[in-house]
Parts: sequence; C-alpha cells; structure tokens
Amino acid sequence: MTTWTFTDLLRKPKVVLERMDEGQVRITRRDGDDLVILRAHDLDSLVDGVALSSRLIRAIGRNRGDVAAALVDLFAWTGEFSPAELVEYATEMERLVFTDSELGSFERLLRAQKEWEETARAYALGMRPVDPIELAPDSPRVEAP
Repeated sequence: MTTWTFTDLLRKPKVVLERMDEGQVRITRRDGDDLVILRAHDLDSLVDGVALSSRLIRAIGRNRGDVAAALVDLFAWTGEFSPAELVEYATEMERLVFTDSELGSFERLLRAQKEWEETARAYALGMRPVDPIELAPDSPRVEAP
C-alpha cells in the first residue's frame, strides 16, 4: 500500500491514482482519520471473502472441525460430488479459508468456491468428467502435403 497526503491527492490526483495499479492507496490527513482508496472489485472481493470465510469457519465449528460436513451443511449442491470429490473440495477450502484470511486477500478462496459450485452445476445438468485421451506413444509421423 502506498501512502500519500491529502494535499498530494488535491495537487496531483492523476499521479496518486496511478498508484492504484499497485494496490490500495492510503491518504493521510492532518485533521482526521486516514482514508484508503481501492478499486471496487477489491472491496467486493474483501467483503465477499470475509463473508464466505466467516460462514465456513462457523460451519466448521458447528461440525466439530469436520470441513466436509460443514460444506454439506452450507451448500446443498455438494450432494452432486462423489465422496472423493467432497474430500478434495474440503481439503482445498480448508487450506484457502485459513491462508487467505491470514493474508487478507480472498481471490483464491472465492475463485475456488465458484469453480466447485460450477462443477456441481455441470454435474446436475448431467455432465461428468471424462478420462484424458491417451495418445499412442509412437504415433506415425506424417509428412506435410
């Protein structure tokens, strides 16, 4: 986070706001609390991430530390997952909820949650994962025409 004075913001707003590409900008004021300027997307991510983290942590507590049970408790769509997928989902979310909360950046947590929900939605529509296509190890080389 870069820091500028309120006077800097008034005198050279373009220079100060260009620093938004590097993250949040703190504006110090002599006669009041500091201000922070951040992109709306960053604020939305912070608010949504804190809300999701809070829900997850409360559900994990209610389920005596069982993350998979907490996820089933919170999201009905987890019923679309196999037991192995549910364990994978729980493992990923447990790691992300704690690391992202500690780092104060929830992009990874929110992205993972969205991806798992989209996977459940695809499963509900009848789509299922397929095995990767294996190519023959010694495919014949074909000359360009």
